[in-house]
This record gives sequence, structure tokens and C-alpha cells, in this order.
Amino acid sequence: MVTDMNGGMITRIERKSALSKRYLIYFNGEPLLSIHEDVLVKQGLYKGMEVEAAKIRELLRAEEFNQVRMAALRYLSYRPRTTQELRQYLTKKDFSAGYIDQIVEEMKEQGYLNDQQYAKDWVEERRNRKSYGINRIKNELRQKGIASQWIDEAISHVEENEERQLALEVAKRRYLRICHEPWSKIERKIGQFLLYRGFPMGIVYEILQELKWQHQREGEK
Repeated sequence: MVTDMNGGMITRIERKSALSKRYLIYFNGEPLLSIHEDVLVKQGLYKGMEVEAAKIRELLRAEEFNQVRMAALRYLSYRPRTTQELRQYLTKKDFSAGYIDQIVEEMKEQGYLNDQQYAKDWVEERRNRKSYGINRIKNELRQKGIASQWIDEAISHVEENEERQLALEVAKRRYLRICHEPWSKIERKIGQFLLYRGFPMGIVYEILQELKWQHQREGEK
């Protein structure tokens, strides 16, 4: 909307609609800028105010920065995000890299971004709701850009016995669906499934041995 960067007097400030938070700023009787209410208030604009060209450029920068902030807040309002996810989202919208850096830091300071807490919550959710093993969860967190130190901290409380018990529960549920098949097929299917779920090879081997003995006992009855 900007057509004249020479500045002038603000002759009118018009709200776009009753529900909108955006305003049209008229200079010398002509609409020149469309800005958010937050920018209007922070910049202290008012009718009759003399504005120089440098001030208009400042308003444009403030408006763009506010757009980045609003986009970030909308994105973060749906569910928790990682720092990398927010950066990627804002980058796809072609915002200035400098503004993105500032907003990311602002979101961290205000508690909207917290990769450390995100990792802890992710581990709990993926184990309780999906029954995923540590290897898969670690890989998911790496893909989301979580730092190794936060990943290690988030999984540090998971004991090997707990991991084995979870893997056994997953395997037994799977076994009940295919127990009528030859052991060679059962072994392959359950082994692949447990590895896909992210359980360590050593634990998978132990569980397959246990299920093999169970399968043999059932076959003898």
C-alpha cells in the first residue's frame, strides 16, 4: 500500500472493520500504511502527527516484525513446537532471517519455546501412548532439532528393565495375532516390528528367545 515515502501529516487513522486489529494510516489525505493495532499503540501514532520519511521506514520495519511475531504465536498456539520447527515455519513464509532470529529468542524468553521440556514431554507421550522404544524416540527428537544434551537428559530416567518390559508387552500383543504361524515367520515379523518400534537389538533378541520357548511349549500341548 505504501506509495509515498516522503512523509507528511497523519490526516486519518481508520480501523479496517469492527473486528479487525488492523488500521489504515492516511498521510495528506491518502491511505499510505496498513498496520497492526500493536504497532499503532507502540509507535504512538495519532491524527495530526507529522511523520518524516525515516519514521515511515521505521513503521514498515515495526509492522514486518510484528507480522513475524503474530505468525509465530499462531503457530505455537496449536501445540508445543521445537525451536527448529518454528524457524522452518517462519522461513517458509519468507520473513527476514534477522527478524526470525529475534522472534525465536523472544519466544524462548517468554517460555513459548523450551526444547528441554519438549524433549521430556515427548519421551513420556511416545512411551505411554505409542509404546515406542528409546531408539525411535531419540531419532524423532533429533529430526525435530533437539540438542543431544536435552535428548540424553530426557531419556536418562528410562531403566533397561523398564525398556525390556515395554518391549515384551508390545511383542506379546503382536504374538497373539500371529501365534498360529510357524516360528520362523513369527520371529521375523516380531523382530522387525520391535526394531521398527525403536527397541535395542539386545532386548529384541532376549524377547524373541522367550517367545520361542513359549511357542514351543504351546506346540507340545
